Amino acid sequence: MNMISRVWHLTDPVGNHKVQVCDNDISQEEVVTRYIQGGLMKGEAVIVLARPALRRALMSNIDVLGLDVKAMRNMGQIRCFDAELLLSSLQMNGVLDERAFQDRIITLLQVSRSQFDQIHVFCGMIDRVWKEKQSITAMQLESSWADLARTQEFSLLCSYSLDGLDAALYEESLQRIDECHRHLISCDSSEAATDQAAQDAFETAWNRVKERLATSPKLPSEITQTLLN
Repeated sequence: MNMISRVWHLTDPVGNHKVQVCDNDISQEEVVTRYIQGGLMKGEAVIVLARPALRRALMSNIDVLGLDVKAMRNMGQIRCFDAELLLSSLQMNGVLDERAFQDRIITLLQVSRSQFDQIHVFCGMIDRVWKEKQSITAMQLESSWADLARTQEFSLLCSYSLDGLDAALYEESLQRIDECHRHLISCDSSEAATDQAAQDAFETAWNRVKERLATSPKLPSEITQTLLN
């Protein structure tokens, strides 16, 4: 079966918040694995908030790369949490509790910072609610992470997988992600695709959303200009 390996990137100007939209679960695993590996190789702490299947795959990938996952988890350099359970603990009647979010996530950061200077966070919570078309919750989570970044120092990766979506829905899906990340700028897509038709559909959708980002009144003019270069 042909698989696409296309990744669409957003980032803040200093690179502390990255969003990578992957068109299948395999490329998502690869993207997150590289992000985690980068932090661990620098001796930094890594916090993984992901669904169980993805957590297992990520830890297996890191182990295969020659890093001692068990030892790193025992020493607290790698800390993993179930994204769905964590999210449910942060909601009241289906609405995100901002105070609970701040308290819980700050506690996670502080525990890691007691041992390590720098922290890499992978957040899989937004991907889950986005796939379920819970746009309000997705935007609340994104806003909460942005607020937290103003007072806490950490690197954040949010990753989305388009696996299972019809190519006709790519543009709508990317647009919803764009709406949650208006403070970020667009970077080029990367990787190659083995399914040319799906690649073309993804690129068409990506370029349309990129044009919308470039003309968005919510972006500073100096950032907007970089999107068209």
